[in-house]
Amino acid sequence: MSVELNDFKEQVRNSADIVEVVSSYVPLKKRGRKHWGCCPFHGEKTPSFTVDEEKNLFYCFGCHEGGDVFKFIMKSENCGFMDAVKFLANKYGIPIPERQKTAQEIAREQKAKQVIETNELATRFYQACLTKTPYGKAALDYLHGRGITDEIIASFSIGFALNSFDSLLKALGKRGYSEQLLIQAGLALPGRNNGAYDKFRSRVMIPIKDPRGRTVGFTGRILGSGTPKYMNTGETEFFVKRYLLFGFDIAVNEIRKTRQAIVVEGHMDAISLHAAGVTNAVASMGTAFAAEQAKLLKRMADEIVFCYDSDDAGRAASVRAVSIARAAGLKVRVANVPNGKDPDEFIRQFGKEAFVEVIDNALEGIEYQIEETILQNNVTNLAGKVEAVSKIIPFLLECKNEIEAAEHIRRLAQRLTIDEGLIAEEYRKVAKKSGVRADAAVQQPTVKATYTAEQQAEEMLLAVLLEHPTLALGCQEIIEEVGFVLEARRHIFENILAHDGEQAINVHQLTEVLDDEGTSVLAGILSKNVPEGDSVKIIDDCLRQMKKSFLEKEYEKHRLLADEFERSGDERFMSELKESQRIKNEIKRLYGS
Repeated sequence: MSVELNDFKEQVRNSADIVEVVSSYVPLKKRGRKHWGCCPFHGEKTPSFTVDEEKNLFYCFGCHEGGDVFKFIMKSENCGFMDAVKFLANKYGIPIPERQKTAQEIAREQKAKQVIETNELATRFYQACLTKTPYGKAALDYLHGRGITDEIIASFSIGFALNSFDSLLKALGKRGYSEQLLIQAGLALPGRNNGAYDKFRSRVMIPIKDPRGRTVGFTGRILGSGTPKYMNTGETEFFVKRYLLFGFDIAVNEIRKTRQAIVVEGHMDAISLHAAGVTNAVASMGTAFAAEQAKLLKRMADEIVFCYDSDDAGRAASVRAVSIARAAGLKVRVANVPNGKDPDEFIRQFGKEAFVEVIDNALEGIEYQIEETILQNNVTNLAGKVEAVSKIIPFLLECKNEIEAAEHIRRLAQRLTIDEGLIAEEYRKVAKKSGVRADAAVQQPTVKATYTAEQQAEEMLLAVLLEHPTLALGCQEIIEEVGFVLEARRHIFENILAHDGEQAINVHQLTEVLDDEGTSVLAGILSKNVPEGDSVKIIDDCLRQMKKSFLEKEYEKHRLLADEFERSGDERFMSELKESQRIKNEIKRLYGS
C-alpha cells in the first residue's frame, strides 16, 4: 500500500466514529466505557455485542466476531477491505485518491461496468416479460405450479425470455446498448453478416448475482421440450463461477444469523428451498464446489451442510466438496435426500419440516467420505478392501488430530473386518510420505469454541504482552514447547515478538497483517480487562496454566493410545502406558494434583 493510500486509510479510520457507524446497523446503549447491543452477526436476544469507542473496536462475546470499523463494514456490507474503506470515505465525505491507472485497466473497468449495466437492464426486461405481458403467462404458471410465489419471483428477479431472436437486442438497442456489448455480456450470439441474435429464447430466466447483488450472468430453463434443459452464461473475465454462489446475496443475512449454509447443486433447488422457508440455502453453480466459494462462506458461517442430488455425480461431488470446505476451516456435514430425489423435488413433496429433519440427520463430513468410498468399492474381497482403505487414508490425514483419526481407523477396521493395526500402520506410512505428522493438528479449533482455562490464559498473556511487548522474549521458550490452541494467537504472539520498541503495539497496524479470524481473536483479547499490578506475575500465571493444560492433553493422548493399542493387542500399548504415567507424575510434581 502506497504512502498516499495508507494516509487515506488512516484519515478514514480517524474520521469514522465506530459507535455512529455501528449504531446505523444495530441499536446500542452505553454501559460503563463500552456500548452494548444485540449482535448483528448471529441471532441473540440478550446483548453480548460491544463497541469500545476508545480502542475503536467491536467484539461479540457470543460468536467471538470482532475487529475495527473496517472489519465491521466488510462483514455488514459483504465487501472487501478497500471497498469498506471507500464505503466509509463516501459516508464521511472524504475524497478517494486514485492512483494513475493504465489505459488497459481503465478500459477493463469501463467494460466491466457496461457489462453489469447491460445485465441489470436485461434482468428488468426479462422480469417485465414475465409479469407484465401475456407472453409470460405460461412461464408464470410453471413457476406457481412449483410453489414459487410472486414474492420469491421478485426476490430472485426471475424473468422470461420471449420466443424471439431479437426482442432483447431491440429493447436494449433502443437504450444505446450495442450488439457487441450484448455478445460480451453473454446475452447474444454472433450471427451472419456481422449481426447477432438473442441467446436466450422461450426460457425462464434466473439472474446470477454477485455477493453485492449485481447481475453478472443468467441461467435459462426451457419451457416444454427441447435441449439443453438449462442454458447458462458462458464464463468470461466478468463471470467466473468459482467466485459466485447462487442466492448468496439473498441468503447472506440468514447464513450470518444461523452461522450455517446449506449448499445445493442447482438454482431451482435453492429457489424452492427459499420458497419453502429454508432461507440459508445457496447453490454452488453445479457440482464443482470451489475453494473460493468456501472462503466466501467462511466469512459468514461456521458450518456447511452439502445437500447435492443423490445421483452418482452428486455423491462424488459431495466427497470432493467436504475436503475443500474443511481446508477452509469450516465444519462440514453431508445430507442425503431420501428416495433418490433432489432437494427441489423433496421439499415440494414433503415440506420444510421433513427437509429440516434431513439436514439435522446429515452425516459428519469425513464419515460421509468413508461410507461413500466403501460403497464405490467391492469390499466383499480383500483387493476391494485394500483399494477402499487406500482411498480413505487421504481423508484421515485431514482429521484434527491423531485421536480423531484413530477413532475413524477403529470404526473402519470393524466395518471392513481388517486388522486395525494394519490400517494404522498404512496411515502412518502415508502421513510420513506426505510430510504430515500423524499427531499434528491439521485443522485448528474454530474461534467459536467454548473458552477453557487454557484459552483464557492465552488471551490474558497476549493482552499483557500487547501493552508490554519487551516481556515477550522471556515467554518464547515455554511458548515453543506448549504452543497456542488457536493458530491466530500464535500469529499475534509472533508479531509481538518481532516488535521493536518498548511502546505498546499499535493495534491497527497489527490488524493489517492478520487475517479475518486473527482480527476477531485480537478484538477478543483487547476486550479483556487486564488486572493492575505485577505484569510479570500475571504472565507467569498464564504460562503456568498453559503448561499444565498442555501436559494434561499430552497425558490424555497417550492414555487413549494405550487403550487403543491394548484393545487391538498391539504391544506398543506398554510404551504408551509408561509415557502417560511419566506425564502424570510430572503434573503431580509441578502442580500437586
